[in-house]
Amino acid sequence: MKKKSVYLFIAMISFCLVSVGCFPALAENAEAKALYHSFDYVLHRENGAAGSFVEYPVFVSEDASDETLIKAINQAIQDTVHIPEYLQLLSTIQEGGTGLRLTWEYSSSARFVSMLFSAKGKMLKGRPGQIYYPLTLDLETGHPVEFDALFTDSENAKSFIESYLQSEVEPSLSTYLENNRLFPVPYDRFYLDGYGNLILVYESDQLSFLSGTSGMVSFRYSELWDHLDTSPEGIPMQVMQTLYGTYWNRDAQYIPQPEKWKYPELLGTFLDISKLPGFPPLLIPDLGTPMEEVLEKLHAVSDSGYYADGAYYEVEEPVLRGTYLLTDRDETMLTGILTSRLDCYGIETGRTTLEEAIALMETDPAAMLPLDETTAEMYLVCPGSLALYTFKDLRGRTVQFCLYADEAGTVQYIRMELA
Repeated sequence: MKKKSVYLFIAMISFCLVSVGCFPALAENAEAKALYHSFDYVLHRENGAAGSFVEYPVFVSEDASDETLIKAINQAIQDTVHIPEYLQLLSTIQEGGTGLRLTWEYSSSARFVSMLFSAKGKMLKGRPGQIYYPLTLDLETGHPVEFDALFTDSENAKSFIESYLQSEVEPSLSTYLENNRLFPVPYDRFYLDGYGNLILVYESDQLSFLSGTSGMVSFRYSELWDHLDTSPEGIPMQVMQTLYGTYWNRDAQYIPQPEKWKYPELLGTFLDISKLPGFPPLLIPDLGTPMEEVLEKLHAVSDSGYYADGAYYEVEEPVLRGTYLLTDRDETMLTGILTSRLDCYGIETGRTTLEEAIALMETDPAAMLPLDETTAEMYLVCPGSLALYTFKDLRGRTVQFCLYADEAGTVQYIRMELA
């Protein structure tokens, strides 16, 4: 098959939004605007046999003075992702053989862009598989961002991360993984997804699933809050997508400004599962989606388990660690989620008290129930108490919104499920 190059030109940075795939300029920063207003990127796609392709961005600028900077940015991408080698590999693929797909995703600000490339299929070395290449760039210098630059005190941050991996993540590693070594920590391989997650990206020979997908460990910004540089100028906060005109902050995630909406109205309007803070849009399929489709997209780490109202699955996606996908006993469709790791419009698991959550809801729950140890185990939660709310989603369906607090009164789990 003759190879074909496809170029997709994206609008100029100074006139576009993240939602349409561009890098937005900061209008209030004249220097930044002058530096980036002429930046553009070209999405280069080289096609090959067996449905194969290699896709990557090429930065361009109409300003001749940007030439050296643009060259540095593009060279960093070429070197980190091994673009020339993959293009050569692409040319060797034949119809009927193992294919190759090199794709990318990103989040960005005017100055920084964090990218995650994924190569799947035929590899540069060894048997077919999958590998990630993360790269976060400073568009002012063209240089990669160092991990230490994300924190106010990187040494304390690393100490916390290593303790967290040992106490919270390592115990959950099991036969679900082909390779399961969390240490040494790959601090030089990280990705900021734009939705409040810092993701450590492992080499496949150190951490990988039985499906062949390379392993990643995700940290919510809230889990790293005491160490992260959360100033408006900090890289983590700059590389954040916005929703309804607001930036993420720990006490009011994505609540529209300047007028704060009442919580029930916020839920009823925006609480499509795919739009929850911390879950990238469209990551989790809509409630009611057939489970077969769900599991084609999100690979399960094992067979289903069962709880009082049906079945549940754990999946490989790193930002869904600590989250169960709920289904009915016949496993016909996705009915909801249960999670212990979520910042939901100001209600943060492990931090917000049930009293604070109810106050934020600005309405009394439909039911308040005590949970003994036996009942809690049946529902995969902790002993304590349950506050149950119901609301209508955009389709008019009734959804249960449940807050599970431990015996000390702190919300530890959040469940959203079709009633």
